[in-house]
Amino acid sequence: MATSKTQPLEIDPQLQDRLGALARKQGASLADFAESVLRSYADEAERTISEHAEDESRWQRYIETGTSVSFDTVRAKLRGFAADAAGKADPQ
Repeated sequence: MATSKTQPLEIDPQLQDRLGALARKQGASLADFAESVLRSYADEAERTISEHAEDESRWQRYIETGTSVSFDTVRAKLRGFAADAAGKADPQ
């Protein structure tokens, strides 16, 4: 999908200098670097909102049902994941 970069964005001159220096170090134009930073920020903000909604949904489900998972069960599951990961990382 082609995007148009015709909408100007006013940036504080000091911030623009900082962004320009970072863009040059990465071999990118200021516009491309700024777009990348804004896109990353928007992705993270959307992910945070989604995770918050999921957390709230789980909390409401707990309030309604009272169903939970014990600490020992969670710890055992995490240890299993760690053991699996260690086994895959060290093929001997």
